[in-house]
Amino acid sequence: MTTATATVRKPPTKKQREVYDYIVSFREAKGYSPSFREISAHMGFAAPVGAMCHLHALRKKGWITWEEQCSRTIMPIGGEA
Repeated sequence: MTTATATVRKPPTKKQREVYDYIVSFREAKGYSPSFREISAHMGFAAPVGAMCHLHALRKKGWITWEEQCSRTIMPIGGEA
């Protein structure tokens, strides 16, 4: 008998959840993903690298994905924290 185990995602931090929610709402409003710079500006980070840290953490936790070397490809994977 085989037992299937569900993959449990780690919950995002409060700030990571704010970034995730912004991505979702931006995509719903405009039909495409925000750029790293737009996320950085919206969140009040001093530089895009601030957004990148949160985006990498969200990707590692399984909340988003994106294509390397392609702009505006951030995709929420879905689910609630």
